[in-house]
This record gives sequence, structure tokens and C-alpha cells, in this order.
Amino acid sequence: MRILLLIFILFSVSLSANEMRPKIDNLGDGWYEITTGIPVVNISPEEAKERAVQRALQLAIEQFSGIEVSGRTTSIEAESNDNVSIAHFSKLTQQVSNGIVLEKEILEEKNFVFDDGIIIKSVTSKIKVGNQKGKKDPSFQITATLNREYYKNGEELEIELKSSKDCYITILNICSNDSVYVLFPNNYRENNFLKSGEIFKLPNSDDKKIGLYFPVNLLPNKDKDFEMIKVIATKEKTDFSSVYLLSAYGTYQTALIDLQNWLLKIPRNEIEEVDLQYFVGK
Repeated sequence: MRILLLIFILFSVSLSANEMRPKIDNLGDGWYEITTGIPVVNISPEEAKERAVQRALQLAIEQFSGIEVSGRTTSIEAESNDNVSIAHFSKLTQQVSNGIVLEKEILEEKNFVFDDGIIIKSVTSKIKVGNQKGKKDPSFQITATLNREYYKNGEELEIELKSSKDCYITILNICSNDSVYVLFPNNYRENNFLKSGEIFKLPNSDDKKIGLYFPVNLLPNKDKDFEMIKVIATKEKTDFSSVYLLSAYGTYQTALIDLQNWLLKIPRNEIEEVDLQYFVGK
């Protein structure tokens, strides 16, 4: 993941320094209204807007929890007819703090132009944050990788991961239309227990022998998109029956908001997560 370092340089312009800094209003009950600005330099206005929203989500969690968020916050880009656009749904994040974004709405966006032509993309977002109970177990860590970051439509996705503790693994595919699919466990491979230090692969050699693969497919009417694999590791076996409905290919499906609320019920010291964003195009 790219870690974004924003350096705001003060220019002799009509825009004041205060207008360049993030503005944060605590609306109560976990709601925040946050305005952030990103320079449109070597990036498109759409990407600047996405980064501004990402920064607002991070700030909301920091304000809610009072603890600095890790740099692994992941953005998911939303669907459009023929382009990759900004995130329109609440992204799932793994952070040092106990906060998790539940809802998000973009209220306003503006462009501020400096005298030398530099543009600042300003976005105002309304964000609701909830929290998991307890504190992170620092000895419980998950590492995970995909076989690539960029896929052509139809290419096969492979995942490899390892845990520092015995745990139960769930692997989710979060699409840009708010759908969440459980890739693992599935009807063909139900045992999701992973011993500490062992390398887990999906699909593994046995999966491939029975023809179980995970092709990456674009949503209808889209030429390119961003999606996310979310790896969830829990110390205790978790029952998904109240959250997921059985769908095609032996996987399960749920809505993003249902998953977010389900995650809040798991104590923070009992769960670890890894977010892996990938791009798919024709």
C-alpha cells in the first residue's frame, strides 16, 4: 500500500492557511463532519478527491478513539458506468485504534486555485465511527499477500498468508457495489483452522485438483475497477450463519454494512485483519 505523505507548502495567495488545514466538527454519537484538502499534483482530480476522503476517514477514527491510526488504511474505489471513481461506501479498515467506519456521505467538494495554478481539491464528508471492545493483542499478527496487484478480467487470484498465533481464517472479497463474498471457508474446504507459523494458500494444490479457482471478474458495464480482499483471523471459531447467505460457487454473500456491524461485536484482542486492494481491468 502507498503511504501518503501530504506536505502543504504555504504560498502567497488569497487562500488562508486555516482553509488548507483539515476542519473537524464533532456532531456527537460517533458522527463527524470533516473537510480535507489534497493538492492536484501529478494525480487526477478524481484521485485527489479519493485521497481527501481517505484522509477524512482516518481523521474520524483518530478523533473517535484518540489513538493514531496505522498507515495501512485501505481505500476501495467505487463503481461508475465506465470509469474508476472514488469510494462511495464505507470502507473497512484495520487500525491500531478501536474505531471502524460505519457510514459515510460526501456533502460537498470544491476546487481552490492558487496564483501559480496549483489546485487543492477540498472535500467535506460526514462520517460515523463505531468501536470494537477491548485492546489489540500485539502478539497476534497476520501477514498476507496476493499473487499480483493488477489483474486482467478473468485472471485468477491467489492468496498466501501466515499467522503468529493459532486462529480461524475468513477471507472476504469486497466489491465496489457493496457486495461482500466469502471466498474461504467454502463448501469445498470448510476447515478454516490455521496453526501458528504455517503458510496458508488459497487456492492450494488440493483446491486446484478439483478445479477450484478464483477468477477476478469486472462488474457489468465496467472497464476497470478496484476491489479488496479482506483477511479476518479470529482466535475462536466464528459462526457466520447470522450474517451470510449461501450464494453461487459454494461461497457466502452479505452486504457491507451487515459485515461492519458484525465486526464490531468481536473484541479487539480476539481479531486481526489484513486488507489487500487490487485493480482489475480489461
